[in-house]
Amino acid sequence: MNSIRMFVSNVQLRAIRPFTARGFSATLRRCGRPQTIIRTLKPECLRRTDFLDVSVRKSRIINSILKNGNVVTGRVVYMADGDKKFPENTQGFLYYHRDPRLPSITGEIRFRVTNNPNPASFKDGFDLLSPDGELPWSILLLQSPSPLRELAIQDRLIEPKTIVSRRQNFGRLICLTFLEQPFVLDLQRRKRMAIVTPQEVVEKSSLRLLFPDPSCPQSSCLTGKLLVSFEQASLVEGVRGDGTSIVMRCLKVLEPIKPIKGFHPIPRPGDLLKYASRGQILIREFESPYLKLLPSVKSSTPSPSDGPACIIPKIRRNLFAARYKTISTLDPCRLQSSDFCVLSGRQGIYMTGQHVQSQRRIRVRYSCDRTPFPDNTYGFFYMHIDPRLPLVSGQIRFRITTSNDPAQFENGTDLFIQGEPWKIHAVRIAHFAPLIEQLRGDGYAEYAQTLSSLPLSKEKPARVQCYLEQPFVMDMSFRRHSLFAIVSDKILSSFLVNTFFDSRRSKLATPYTGRIVVCFERSTLPEHARGNFVVLRVLKILDPIALVDPDYDMHVPMPRVGSLLFTTRNRVCSYNLDESRKLSVVLKRLPSIPDIEPDL
Repeated sequence: MNSIRMFVSNVQLRAIRPFTARGFSATLRRCGRPQTIIRTLKPECLRRTDFLDVSVRKSRIINSILKNGNVVTGRVVYMADGDKKFPENTQGFLYYHRDPRLPSITGEIRFRVTNNPNPASFKDGFDLLSPDGELPWSILLLQSPSPLRELAIQDRLIEPKTIVSRRQNFGRLICLTFLEQPFVLDLQRRKRMAIVTPQEVVEKSSLRLLFPDPSCPQSSCLTGKLLVSFEQASLVEGVRGDGTSIVMRCLKVLEPIKPIKGFHPIPRPGDLLKYASRGQILIREFESPYLKLLPSVKSSTPSPSDGPACIIPKIRRNLFAARYKTISTLDPCRLQSSDFCVLSGRQGIYMTGQHVQSQRRIRVRYSCDRTPFPDNTYGFFYMHIDPRLPLVSGQIRFRITTSNDPAQFENGTDLFIQGEPWKIHAVRIAHFAPLIEQLRGDGYAEYAQTLSSLPLSKEKPARVQCYLEQPFVMDMSFRRHSLFAIVSDKILSSFLVNTFFDSRRSKLATPYTGRIVVCFERSTLPEHARGNFVVLRVLKILDPIALVDPDYDMHVPMPRVGSLLFTTRNRVCSYNLDESRKLSVVLKRLPSIPDIEPDL
């Protein structure tokens, strides 16, 4: 017999294939088992036969008979991640519960404890509590398998398409259906969570330690358990443009809070959670686009009354960042809300696509030196192709948006790194077969075919030149810079010697520090009129230029935005493309497209 095992918050259910009512009753009689048949989840329609006794049991099989005569069987467990049994005298009725202020997707199944099987005793009963003793024991209806799900649909408590299209296995995650929903927080553990909204079910995500040890961020400075909830609050210096922030409030202390190290203030019931940073006490704020999707049951925005003037709410941390992501498309015109990614604070994510046949994923990083993605990095991966440029200049970029609505794509901005758009360029894409599969499925077959002809070299450069005037970043403290160019179906490499290097024997060093954006361009200088020369022009200064030696004599002139680069003795830095040296050969083979506005 095939079975499907599911874990839902504090509840575990095992759905078993349906039987006919006649055959099922006969089977129960032969096995000598008492019949436990549930026919409805509506409190006003309960019958004596819906009465259920689960006292001092880890689990109990339940059966539901539908109007078409089919019987569906399932198993109810008190706690999914432990061996705890239902308390003594746990007898009563399973029923459907939903806050009328919230959408139907937030509905859940609860257990009403009564002293007798008479449905009239339902009003005088009380809800069974979960093992923590604070919250009602419940099954999120979205998670329920056949017995309870089919009854809810039959009783018209929820639309069938809502259950079928959104049903997922959240395991032992905390499932939040509205912003102010209370949940238990263990200060020593990283709790996994899921966000259930009327629009979508967000992927599994991690709630980081809220009181980390500065010397060891993987461990917490406090132990204990709290009953907490998120809420919106108006702060003196809010991090959001509307003056509000999402904060967490301590509702109750379930287990005594014990400090392992005295860095952070101890939470108290009724207080907002705070933490210590660089000698200041700060309110813990959460800037997550997923939390903003949750409906709120409070009409007004509360303001913290316990915030003295010394509390400076500056720092915000992104709460959710999925480690694995499957996207449906890279075409910006066909993006879906499910393609929305949160990258904030992560060094990288493992990504695959809907059109990828293999199980292989690629790891997408912000940079090669394991620098994490910046704060507030959430939006969409997309394919960027400029029709004015060679096809191999196409690249995958990341568009930052304010929400998971694809309609906000045009209003967003591209993620930048070191003064230029963050990207996965053609050479790197050529190394990743899953990306090429996804691009073919998205309609970029010509681009994918072009990449398939590129050689797979061992080197994976951070940037490549696709046309002569393409801007690139130059670090003035480096003695030389690698240059990779894609020409036809070849990848050519060379290097560019630092033009700021002072070659005098007394110096033999680079006199400046800082980073600038430069580009090659055809020379129009009179001295180059009869030759084939290119020069370098300064487009932007990324980092302030500083002198290594304050007494430097400016033998190599300092660069200025808009001017050409000069070498020693005020000579223009130029390159003769008709020479046979490798750099000249590479630059000469690049197409010249001078009228393109650079992305800076």
